[in-house]
Amino acid sequence: MTHTLDRTARIRSAWQAAWDQGRVEALDELLSPGYVRRRGPAAAPQDREQFKNSVRAIREAFPDLHTEIEEIVEDGEGLAIRWRSTGSHTGDFLGVPPTGRPVEVSGATFTHFDGGVIAEEWVTWDPRQLLEALGIITTTQEAAVDADLVRGVHRKFITGVTVVTTDDGGTPRGLAVNAFSSISLDPPMVLVCVQRSSTTHPALHRATHLGINILAAGQLDVAKVFASKSDDKFAGLSWTAGTHGAPLIDGSCAQLEVEIGERLEAGSHTVFTGRVVAARHEDLAPLVYSGGGFFDISNTAPLPW
Repeated sequence: MTHTLDRTARIRSAWQAAWDQGRVEALDELLSPGYVRRRGPAAAPQDREQFKNSVRAIREAFPDLHTEIEEIVEDGEGLAIRWRSTGSHTGDFLGVPPTGRPVEVSGATFTHFDGGVIAEEWVTWDPRQLLEALGIITTTQEAAVDADLVRGVHRKFITGVTVVTTDDGGTPRGLAVNAFSSISLDPPMVLVCVQRSSTTHPALHRATHLGINILAAGQLDVAKVFASKSDDKFAGLSWTAGTHGAPLIDGSCAQLEVEIGERLEAGSHTVFTGRVVAARHEDLAPLVYSGGGFFDISNTAPLPW
């Protein structure tokens, strides 16, 4: 516990010094010399000096910048940091002249410690917040669609049931996901959407690979376990580590191993896209989900067309 408190205290102190006061040299004691910061899909990774320069540039555009750390969650050698930043746009930023507008942006940073310092970070946030605040893009003024109405529409859409897994430093982690889709076959790419409040989310953000297990009709019990908040979802489960380490659940009708490419923030979820690096499937009927229930469609007949 003391070790964790020491790390969180150092993070809070360094962030306040760098982001709120402009003393970026405070980051040198927190970040390793070989530090790497990974951001959105279109941005190149930053080293420590490049990150410090970006902090300086942001503070020039928002001199009254204030960053609040809302939550820090420990997970082994990693920490998940939820943050929120506010400031007034009084300097040039991304080619946009000062607007004087107040700006608020929130996101999450996932850190990996090595030898008491941060070796690598992954940062995720929704840039629409910033672009809208600066007036670069505008949102429709139409009234928001009722959430229950949208939920009712989604319940009419039939999906399969997947368990998305990853190896987290030797610990298998996973959750049930029905937001899975193919992107392309050449190259073979897929995506999954994971709620950021999931306990598996930080592990996926740190991971280089994930597994996608498409459950068979006879695996309803597996679906229920991975849809729960059980501390050890793999207890008593038969599974095999894939070539790239992701847990692959025995008895699934299909399995993929995916090299994670992009992590895109979208509302309450993160969209993980990646390239398929291994695949297999069996002649088993899939488990189907619709309208809040699970179904076995193995005895249904296809419609002629």
